Amino acid sequence: MKPTEFSACHELEALLPAYVERSLPAAEAERVAAHLPNCPNCQLQVTQLRALSDDLDAALPEIPRTALRANFMAMLEQQKQLLKPEADVPAPIQAPVQPEAKVVSMWPTAVASNWLRVAASIVLIASGVFLGRNLHWGNAGNGNVAATNPEKPAHVELAQALNGSKSRTVSASDRIQLVTNSTKAPQADDNTVQVLLNTLNFDPNPNVRLAACEALYRLRDAPGVREGLANSLPIQTDPNVQIALIDMVVSLRVHRAVPQLQRLAKKADALPVVRAQAEAGIGKLI
Repeated sequence: MKPTEFSACHELEALLPAYVERSLPAAEAERVAAHLPNCPNCQLQVTQLRALSDDLDAALPEIPRTALRANFMAMLEQQKQLLKPEADVPAPIQAPVQPEAKVVSMWPTAVASNWLRVAASIVLIASGVFLGRNLHWGNAGNGNVAATNPEKPAHVELAQALNGSKSRTVSASDRIQLVTNSTKAPQADDNTVQVLLNTLNFDPNPNVRLAACEALYRLRDAPGVREGLANSLPIQTDPNVQIALIDMVVSLRVHRAVPQLQRLAKKADALPVVRAQAEAGIGKLI
């Protein structure tokens, strides 16, 4: 591809989602339409965007009929009336509901173009739905995942809590909470960074690895974090974690990650959205 053609592709890339949705102004739509016949790369992206849009349309939930919703609301109101306490009996005091722990992204996402962020969000939302349906957040016992032992260094206690023991298996939700809380402790140090890097590279659950990514980003100024994030790129296979790591190393300007990004951009078994994200990251770091 000539330099002028690459520049045109890079400039028009952000317009492709709106072009597929037919929401571009006429002048820009004509510009994209004139560019597409001579650019196989942009043609491929348009094809992928259209397929993604069709999949989303097919996955939209069916809206219940008006009569069904009305009947449900009437039944709900009837049950609420039956559950009301008698006038002379005080209402029972309900225990406060503990909020669910959430993994919230802490790094900028300006690297990806609009359609890449849409695709990545769909993957993350699907993972969140699965996590919410299959995992129980927190410890049902006393509300603490692991009691703090002042006689043990923080990183030793964290590693032991994450690994569990032969008699006690640590659930994925508990490991996420442990990883998230590890950066809140005042004694978070280089050893804690190493434990988080081991979790990022070797934990079997992608949601735990994603939580470790975010914890390491919060410790981004600690020695070894940026190099560890770059070295983790070729290890990861889950698209959530791959996209998160790409965004992080680009946001932190980790130039030593360029070779790993180049290999990921050419990796045959990586998702197209991941390869495109890696290519965009290379352009930002070079």
